[in-house]
Amino acid sequence: MIDLNKYPLLLLPVIIFFAVRYFLSFKSTPTPLVGKVNPIGDDFEWDKCKPKVIRPFVGRKNFNTNMAIQNLFKTPEEWLLIENTYKDIVAKKSKLISENIEKTISVDSTPRAQLAAKEYYDTVITFMTQRYPQYFIKKDNQIYNKLTEEYLPLNSKNKDPKELLLTLSRNMEEDVVIFVKDDPDNHDEEYVLRATITGFPAGFDPSVNHNQPISVIHGPVPQYKERLQLSMARFFNRLTPQDLWVRHNWSIQAHANHFALENSHAYGDEKVEALKMEDMDFDNACFLRCERQVVSRMPKSRANFMSVRTYLTPMSQIKAEGLGEELIRAIDLLPAEVAHYKRRAAWGEAVKQYLST
Repeated sequence: MIDLNKYPLLLLPVIIFFAVRYFLSFKSTPTPLVGKVNPIGDDFEWDKCKPKVIRPFVGRKNFNTNMAIQNLFKTPEEWLLIENTYKDIVAKKSKLISENIEKTISVDSTPRAQLAAKEYYDTVITFMTQRYPQYFIKKDNQIYNKLTEEYLPLNSKNKDPKELLLTLSRNMEEDVVIFVKDDPDNHDEEYVLRATITGFPAGFDPSVNHNQPISVIHGPVPQYKERLQLSMARFFNRLTPQDLWVRHNWSIQAHANHFALENSHAYGDEKVEALKMEDMDFDNACFLRCERQVVSRMPKSRANFMSVRTYLTPMSQIKAEGLGEELIRAIDLLPAEVAHYKRRAAWGEAVKQYLST
């Protein structure tokens, strides 16, 4: 990243933190992340559960890459969420994916990639039936999603991996990217993006990244090769099924689209036209875009995955929360090359003017 907030830059923030702390881990016997998930409780009502308030820019005194990150292995219940946005978001995501199927769902034909996609499906289904048993209900050797009224396969046995990912895309808010090695014990081999659900891309074409190694995916990222590539490799090689690393990022977009294939980044000497405050709709077409990113490893395929949950918050709400000065400071703290990559020249002054009035 250094664009710490764009989807093709999925992984660097986690890695950068590791470059600072190098190796944080909890010394205990590794267990799969769904090994012991507590049910949410009979009194849980999905339509009354407000979305998490994610404001990663708050409290930043300078721009650095040591973003807030923690390992949730003691509380795996925090991995996948059901909030009152659930029905609207999964319906939107399902529609977008069906209209852009070749760009949004992919699984490589190699045996390890197929295994990884199937294992991810089984992991998600196990989690949801453990965590939300009142909504994901075992019925007649299937799983009934009470919220979408859809029947899901009980497990991945004898199922097509791509169809399994399509099923998840209709029933989960989170996207996912799955990285696989041919030989997980070879630390010199790069992880390669082999399977993905990308219903909400932020300024890139997901199909372009399919079957690409991490170094190629992050090629356009400022300072990646000289500062980040080695740390990323170390982080990914040391993940265990016990780990459940979570972190958040933020960006600003001057449109209302969850699905955005372009116009989120600027490259090289690309000119970016400045927007005027009076021409922007801060209630409906200017958003703080945050991603909740969770990284772990699956025990059988030993593939690494990142699930990504996207939140769009109207800029008017940020202002109403009294966070205008905090966000202005964060915008100003972006280093020049990072700011250009994020296209700050387009929205920066207009957003700052709005937040300060």
